[in-house]
Amino acid sequence: MKDYYPDKRSLWAIKLLTIPLVAAIWIAAGIFIPFGIIITIVRAAAVIIGVVLSFIYCPLLFRSLKYTVTDTEVKRSGGVFIKKYQSVRYSSVQYITTARSFLSQYTGLNFIVFFVYGGQLRLLFLSRDDADEIMASAPLSHMERGNDNVS
Repeated sequence: MKDYYPDKRSLWAIKLLTIPLVAAIWIAAGIFIPFGIIITIVRAAAVIIGVVLSFIYCPLLFRSLKYTVTDTEVKRSGGVFIKKYQSVRYSSVQYITTARSFLSQYTGLNFIVFFVYGGQLRLLFLSRDDADEIMASAPLSHMERGNDNVS
């Protein structure tokens, strides 16, 4: 059994991505909204939402997330306002998808999704090494291997 936690570099990546998003909303509000007071309200809302998400909600979420990988299952626990616990047995997994961002080894934006009947378990914001380790340790002998040869 091994525990994994979100990569702190992905928190910095989220904070850095929030800045251009808020700037784009700021500029778009000035271009597309003709009324001065509404422009001010939209711009203030964008800044407040960006600050709250980047500096309050995301750090709390990252602190609460924990992934546990055992020989038979994967568990996820965490949440800011509502704590959520999920577990998936390897025997019920239909397939697994991994998603990596551009420069994922530097940003920590690596994701693994375990698809099971009726749902999915998402492991978010893993470091590249942790994602590779989880994928390598998953006993997937019960899953059918796809054939890449097309007739």
